[in-house]
Amino acid sequence: MPYAFGAAAGGAFPQLTITQSMTWVPPMDGNICIHVVGAGGSGQGHSQYAPHGGGGGAYGKVPSLAVTTSGSFTLVVGVGGVSQGAGNVGLIGGSSTIAGTGLTGTKTCGGGGPGTTSFSVGGTVSGSGEGWVGYAGGAGRLGGGAVGVHGTGEQGGTATHKTGGMTDAASGGLGMSGFGIICGGSQKSYCNDWQAAAQPSVVHGMAFPAGDLCGGGAVVGTEGYRFYRGSDGGIGGGGGGGQSATGWGPGNPYSYSGAGGDGIILIQYLPW
Repeated sequence: MPYAFGAAAGGAFPQLTITQSMTWVPPMDGNICIHVVGAGGSGQGHSQYAPHGGGGGAYGKVPSLAVTTSGSFTLVVGVGGVSQGAGNVGLIGGSSTIAGTGLTGTKTCGGGGPGTTSFSVGGTVSGSGEGWVGYAGGAGRLGGGAVGVHGTGEQGGTATHKTGGMTDAASGGLGMSGFGIICGGSQKSYCNDWQAAAQPSVVHGMAFPAGDLCGGGAVVGTEGYRFYRGSDGGIGGGGGGGQSATGWGPGNPYSYSGAGGDGIILIQYLPW
């Protein structure tokens, strides 16, 4: 479904969670806060070089906007970069944008950059007016970058710590957002290399999922002819890099990256 009411549904001040691009007409008059998150880029899959994760999507916020049922808005929700393998670079995350009645132009939260053999970049913010403020997403290193709500998003982890970046709004997840506040998850994604199975078709990397707004962890394999896959980013987070054993050639089919998390738009009715 294109949007759903959050925990405050049925009350005087609902929260709407927009997960697909749409034209939105306010269901009632009032003041709203709009949060916008770009999608995360996917990481790179490789076997000869350390593959980097994708960048985190940018975050932006309109703190308060008066709306009526006669207004309308064009909302675009970015789609995360898909998982890549066989030596391919990652894919950039899609931008999330808002425009409509009472807004000055289009406001954009860019998607995170693609993972390559060097650091990826986080998405950037553009637009102005109506108190619009935002921050760039975290860069992808081995792990994917995170979404930053109070400042630039955290970078993904390095070869020593192959975790994804952690959002600076870590809490119980987006479901706890409301009344002008957005909350992310508190699970920093990471991967454990795993070599117990003998079948080539088994994924030899135990990926722990990323929380909302957090980046995916990377996996670096040590055995040839085994599948290794980085962890997917949470909502807005970059996907982690995936590397199979060194020396099997850049085009081998055994290394896969994590996908970038899709973007999101939250619309919160306010009591003030």
